[in-house]
Parts: sequence; structure tokens; C-alpha cells
Amino acid sequence: MAQTVNIDAMIPRADFRDVDDHESSASKKISDISLSQLTPDSFLVPSLRKPDFQRETTQWTPDQIVKFLESFLDDELVPSVILWKSKTYYFVIDGAHRMSALLAWINDDYGDGVMSKNLYGDDISEEQKRIATRLRNKVRSTVGSFADMKKVMLDSSKAGTDARLLARAASAKTRSIDLQWVEGDAEKAEASFFNINKQGTPLHATEERLLRNRDKPIAIASRSIARAGAGHKYWSSFEETVQQEIEEKSREVHGLLFSPELSFPIKTLNLPHGGQSSPLTAYNLLMDFLAFSIVGHDRKDETKNLYQSDQDGSATIEALNSCIRVLKRMTSNESKSLGLHPAVFFYSERGRHLDTVFLGFAAAIAKAVRNNDSSYFKKFTANRELIEKVFVDHKFLLYQANSLFGSKQRVTRWQAFFEKIVAPGAIKESFRQSELLVLLDLKDKVIAESANESGKAFTSATKSAIFLQKSLDSATRCPECGGRVHVEKAIQYDHIKGKATGGMGTVENGQITHPFCNSIKN
Repeated sequence: MAQTVNIDAMIPRADFRDVDDHESSASKKISDISLSQLTPDSFLVPSLRKPDFQRETTQWTPDQIVKFLESFLDDELVPSVILWKSKTYYFVIDGAHRMSALLAWINDDYGDGVMSKNLYGDDISEEQKRIATRLRNKVRSTVGSFADMKKVMLDSSKAGTDARLLARAASAKTRSIDLQWVEGDAEKAEASFFNINKQGTPLHATEERLLRNRDKPIAIASRSIARAGAGHKYWSSFEETVQQEIEEKSREVHGLLFSPELSFPIKTLNLPHGGQSSPLTAYNLLMDFLAFSIVGHDRKDETKNLYQSDQDGSATIEALNSCIRVLKRMTSNESKSLGLHPAVFFYSERGRHLDTVFLGFAAAIAKAVRNNDSSYFKKFTANRELIEKVFVDHKFLLYQANSLFGSKQRVTRWQAFFEKIVAPGAIKESFRQSELLVLLDLKDKVIAESANESGKAFTSATKSAIFLQKSLDSATRCPECGGRVHVEKAIQYDHIKGKATGGMGTVENGQITHPFCNSIKN
């Protein structure tokens, strides 16, 4: 479950390529910044920007934000913030989390307030709202709201007998954060950012992958999908009609992958195929999904449009279309859709989403789509009931197998597995663990079939396991292939006796099938 706070809306982003030249180094720059300069009526705040290559301000937990606010108000050491000045804006090169935490406190916006709503619209997840509420309550009980602090700053009698509040209010009047400045042009500022982030708290590999490819479809599409076309528009340099198309297609992909929102313990079989849409997790999955769907592997290939700078947005739209083609084969009401049930294939027995299993299956399907190999889908359907039996009966074994695959090989190992299991006779009605391990290329490995938790109370994971087991046992099955139907996302109503032979549209003559099963029915 995501436990970090989204305060990315506190400081807007801007592309260095779209700003005027840098300010002369001869101009005088302020040496620190105080609370009074960060309030909504400040002249400075509207000029603050994060460069487009700055990481998203979504990395701090509620505890980290509270600890920072306490450190700031208790006159403890707070590292300097590093800025770069153009003629118009002050760009935060390092320290965006520190500045944003103060702005969040001042504006009472921890990812669910006015500034966040202005950026994300209605696309603020319930999880993000819950984290914001939890943090707000914790801030009020340990630090105090900025509104209450301001009252005491203006009138010390408002503190009553609260000595700590009085001391912090006194400190807040003069407390400031030291500033350092990067001199030079935008190229120098960008180089400084990457050098700074090789020290201290380094960039996460996913963040660096995004930033290094920020003007390429693999990053633009991933960012637009993760936020369902909302948030900062990394595609704003494109024509308006192109921007709209990117946003519409991103919303479609987001819905196919991340709807409904995942929550724990699991109480529904209508699970999102892509797992949680929390940014860092989603970005890595999305970039890999794009890579395997379009290129066929996740190794950077600069000969492909996916890894070339997109000048007009056409390559990003092409990437999104490729996503949609593959996803609609996995889950949709369209006739070519297998209607894969996420609870069967992409979740462990205790409800953990298995990203690499999802990506492996997506890679196998994408390969078949690229090669126009319709036989893959027919072979899968012919063996589907037995394939699903393996995934439901041996979930823990498959979960353990995933951990045995090398981290860099997991997706390709699962892709190979999904290509093997569709072969006629690959899976039998009576399927032993040793046979499954051979298909997984883990021959002679010993893996436990289950794990038991101790303790009298049911944990969240155990509750999820109970629900998944009982619900999958009774889930709706397709009468054509015997596989489970994901009724919320991929369903067709089929005439048992065809219309061409006189079949009527009655309840008695109707059945629920997978879309693909209906399309190939004799």
C-alpha cells in the first residue's frame, strides 16, 4: 500500500526549453527564504518552479514531513535549498521536498487541497486522500496547523499554557532556509541536478529512467497514463489537438490498467490488471509495458521511436495506441479480448500484485499481436481451463518461483512460460509440482506449496487470501472454455442457439462468455 504523500502540486513545473535565458550572475540574489515569503500573498511563490527533470515530489512519508516541520520550527539543522534563476522564474534544483512540505503546511494541502485539485482535477485517488487526512491529523496533534501557528505569531496569548507552541511560534517569525545558487545557463543547472542527486539520497532507478528519457514517448506516455492525462502536462509543447488525443488515450489506458483502485484487504474480484497506480510503482510497470509491447524487450534501443525525442507528439500517440491494442486483447468487451481475470493470473494467493507475471503475459500477447499470430490466442483458449487451474491451485508455488527468477530475467522467464503453456498437452488434468517446475525451467528446485501465518487474529493478507480463495471457487465461468469471466470488464452475451438457426433473445437461450470465445464459437 502506498504510504508516501503527494505534494507535487505545491510548486509548478516548467520546461527549461520554454523559459527565457538565465539571469546574469552579477544580479544580487537572496541568501535565505522565510515563512512570510512562502505564504499565498507572497510575491516570490508565484515565481517558484520545478524544472521538468526534477523528480516528482511524492517520496516523503507522513512521518518524514512531520519530522521536517518539527526540525524547522525547533531550529534544528535544515539543509540548504539550491535554486537557479532565469529572468522570470526561480527553479528549485534541489530541496523541492523541503520547500513543498512548508508550502503544504502553509496551505493545508497534503495532496487533497485546493492546489492539488487545481492540478489533478477529479483524479485524486482515495488512497491519496486517506494519506492526506492521516498526515493532516498528525500535523495538528504534533506541530499544529499553520493557521493556528499564525494566530500565536500575531498574538502570543493565543498559545495559552502551551509552552512548546509559544516557542515554535516565536521561532517561526524569524526562521528561514538557507539558499544556494547555481550559476550559468540551463544546461549547467541540469548537470548540477544530476550531480547533486548522485550524492545524499540518490535518484531511484525508475526516476532516473524517466528523467533521462523525459522528451521521449516511453516517459511521456508513462507519465500521462499514470495520472490519467491529468497533472503537469509533460506533453504541453505539442499542438492542442495532439495534447487532447494524448490525454484521452491515456485515460483509456489508465482505466484498463488501474481501475478500480486497489485497496486492502481485498474484498472484490474486480481487481486492477496493473495493480496500484501509485507513481513510482506505476511508472516502472508502464515503461516496461511500453517497451515489451512495442520493442519486445526492455533494453534501450535508440533506433525505435519509443526512445527517440518526440517533436510533435505523434510517436507518443503511436506508443499509446500500441498499449491499447495489447491491453484490449487482455481485457475489454471487444471481440478479440481474452478477458483475462486479474485475480487468477496477476495476484498472489494473499493479494499481492505480481508485476513481472503481468508483464510476462503482456509480452507474450504483444509478440503474438506484432506477428499477427492468431493461433496463440486459439491455443490459449483451448487450454484455458487447465491453465487457470494451475494458476489457482498453485498460486503460492508460482509466487515463490517468481522470487527464484533473477530480477533482470523475470519478465522474459514469465513470457517464455506463457508461450510454453499454450502448447497442446503442455498441461494435464493431473499436474504435479515437479511438472510445473519443469515448465518454469526450475527443475530440481524444491518449493513449498503454502505458507501459514501464526497468531489468532486475521491479518490483512490472510483476509485477502480467504476472500480470493472462496470467491474464485464460485466465480462465473465461460461455458465455451471453462475459464473464469471478469464480468466487470470483459463479457459478452451469447445465444446458446444461434440467431441464424432460429435462436431467440431469451434468458433461457443466453449465456455469458469471454469475448474471444464468443468470436470463435462455431
